[in-house]
Order: sequence, then C-alpha cells, then structure tokens
Amino acid sequence: MDTSSDTPISARRVFLTGASRGLGLALTEALLVDGWQVVGTARKQSPALETLAVRFPGRFEFHSANLADPASVTQLVTDARLLDGYDAFISNAGIGMDGLVTLLSPDAIEEGVQVNLVTPMLLARAVLKGMLTRGGSLLFIASIAARTGFSGLAAYGATKAGLVGFSRGLAREYGSRNIRSNCILPGFLATDMTASLDGSRQSQLQRRTPLGRLGDPSDVVGSVRFLLSDTARHITGTEVTIDGGMTA
Repeated sequence: MDTSSDTPISARRVFLTGASRGLGLALTEALLVDGWQVVGTARKQSPALETLAVRFPGRFEFHSANLADPASVTQLVTDARLLDGYDAFISNAGIGMDGLVTLLSPDAIEEGVQVNLVTPMLLARAVLKGMLTRGGSLLFIASIAARTGFSGLAAYGATKAGLVGFSRGLAREYGSRNIRSNCILPGFLATDMTASLDGSRQSQLQRRTPLGRLGDPSDVVGSVRFLLSDTARHITGTEVTIDGGMTA
C-alpha cells in the first residue's frame, strides 16, 4: 500500500476500482492532475500506477483486492475506509464475457456477475453510508452493450444493464441527500479487453463506428471530469454514451 498522512484536509477524495491500467489508469492520472486525493484498487499495482504515486506524493493510495472474491471485497471496505466519507466513487473495474451464452461456463458467468455487478453494488453501498451527511457523486462505467445487443456479449451486457438500473435507483433513493448517481456508457475502447479480439472483429467494429476508429480511454476522461464537477450538480440518474456514433 502506498499512502501518506500529509494529504491536505481540503482535498476531495475519490475511490476508484480498476485503477491499474486502461481507462482506470487514465482516470487516476486525470483526477490527480485535477487535485483529487485518489484511493485506487486493482489486483496488483502496475508500474504505470507506481509512477503516478511518485509524481503525486501523498495524493495516491493503493489497495490490492480481488473483486471476484466476496471476502476480499469485505476486507477492502475496511482497508480503504469506505465508511469514512468520500466525495466520489467511480466503479470502473470489469471483466469481459465474450462468447455465446451456450458456450460460457457457469463459473465464467458467475464471476462476471460478481465483478461487474455485485461488487459495484456492495462497494457503492459502503461508500454511500459515508456520503449521507456530506453528499457526493457516484459514477458507474457501464457499456453500450447495456443498451444495444451484440453477438457474444449477452451475458456481459446483462451485467452492465444491471449497473444502469442500479444507478438510476440510487439517484432516486439518495438525491435528497445531495448524492448524485450517473453512468458512462463507452463503446469499444482500445484497451487490453478489446486487444484480445481477433483482427477481423476489431476491423468490423471500426467499420460499424461512424467516426471510423475505436475509442481511446482519453475520450472518456473529459465526461468523467464533467460529471464529478460542480458544473454537473443538477445531473443525476442519467447515462452518457461515448461510442463514436456506433449506436446512433
């Protein structure tokens, strides 16, 4: 764990899952640049994440956790002090479930539901308790697969659709406490998850996108910054789609 006690008391605190690579890494860097105190989690701390910790001393704290393991999630709630009060929570971690439902094993489906839906619900539940007296912002990274069917992504899309429903419900339940809840629905981003797709599948996705390319994590960062900001203080219970026009 990389932590420090000299973080300014006035710094806004955000808890972020899946911080070690891809979109999570890009968000971690952007939020640190913006002055946030970032508490991040992943299975292990990547070299790029370690570099950020050096660049922003006393502003980044890392906790290793296996989000597929309920016991590890319970321990994370304690280790990251989620009940103490955060200003924002970003549920970014997720695992792919690429394959026809009839070809996916029951274990793969259960793991996907755990990581992509159950764990975000449990972590949000803990963070919410700390936000009740201070307000805050919840942001769930879902997917356009929550709204649009894709062959081979039925199970994955179901977990992301669950996040959308959960987020909208939270917006209703906790709006009176000045707690906002929104979702980002990215299209296919050029990350490790899409890199595992074969070349013909990637080319097909690019042809299906009006802007002619897969998205980059940096294409999502701006919308996250906006939704966490005071400028978006009247936005809750909604979704922002960032997919290059794929679902237009």
